Amino acid sequence: MSRELLRVAGLSCRFGGLTAVDGLDLTLRAGDLAGLIGPNGAGKTTVFNLLTGRVPATAGAVSFQGQAVLGLKSHQINRLGIGRTFQNIRLFGELSVLDNVLVGFHGRLQASFLSAIFRLSAYRREERRTLARAEELLELVGLQDLAGEAAGNLAYGQQRLLEIARALATEPSLLLLDEPAAGMNPQETASLAGLVRRLRDDLGLTVLLIEHDMRFVMSLCEHITVLDYGKVIAWGTPEEVQGDPAVIQAYLGAGLDQARGEAGHA
Repeated sequence: MSRELLRVAGLSCRFGGLTAVDGLDLTLRAGDLAGLIGPNGAGKTTVFNLLTGRVPATAGAVSFQGQAVLGLKSHQINRLGIGRTFQNIRLFGELSVLDNVLVGFHGRLQASFLSAIFRLSAYRREERRTLARAEELLELVGLQDLAGEAAGNLAYGQQRLLEIARALATEPSLLLLDEPAAGMNPQETASLAGLVRRLRDDLGLTVLLIEHDMRFVMSLCEHITVLDYGKVIAWGTPEEVQGDPAVIQAYLGAGLDQARGEAGHA
C-alpha cells in the first residue's frame, strides 16, 4: 500500500454565520487520483483554499507528508509540494505563454541575488535548466507551439492547460485542480483526461480535482468525495457514489443519472 500523503481531520471554516466547510475528513495516499464534487456553493473551492493557506481554518487539522500545514503561508505550503490551479483563471495575460510558466519556478530558484545581478555562472546554469524545463512542461500540455504568444490571446481551454503547466513548474507532489475542464469542448476534455492520467502515471503526482463535468469525473477518478453545504455526504469509488441514493436524489439528481449512463459508455 502506498504511503499516506495528506490527512485532513475535522476541517471547518466559517465566515461569520456561514459554515463553508463543516468537519471535513479526507485522506490521500501517494498516487491517488481523486475527485471532490458537489453542487455550487458546496464548499469545494474553500477546501482548496484551506489546504493552500489562502483562508484560515476555524477548526481541524491538516498534515502533508507528516507536517502540519494549517497556519503556514501559501508560499510555504507550495514549497512543501502542494500546487494548484484556480477556478477563475489567474494568468498574466500580457506575458508570453513561456513567461507564465517561468513565473511558476520563482519559488524554486536557488541562485543568490548577487549571482542573478551579475549573471554569474551558477545563475546562468540554473537559467538554462529552468528554461529547458519550462519548454518541457509546455510540450507536456500541448502548448509548445504557442510559447511566444501572449497568454491572454489563448483560447479558454488552452489557458486552463497553461495554468496546469505553471502549477507543475512549482514541482508539486500533490496537484489540486479546480474545475480544469471548465469551458472545454468534448475533444479538449478527453485530451485533458489523458493528461491528468499521465501526470499521475508517468510523473508520479497525486491529484485531487474539483469538477462539475460528471462524465469526466466518473471516468477518471478512482475515489470521489461528495460535499454539500460543507459536509461530506458520500465517499467511495465512482460506482459507489453513483449508487448512493442521497447523492442521486437530493444533490446531483438527473445530472448524476446522466453521468452514470455516459460513464458506462466511456
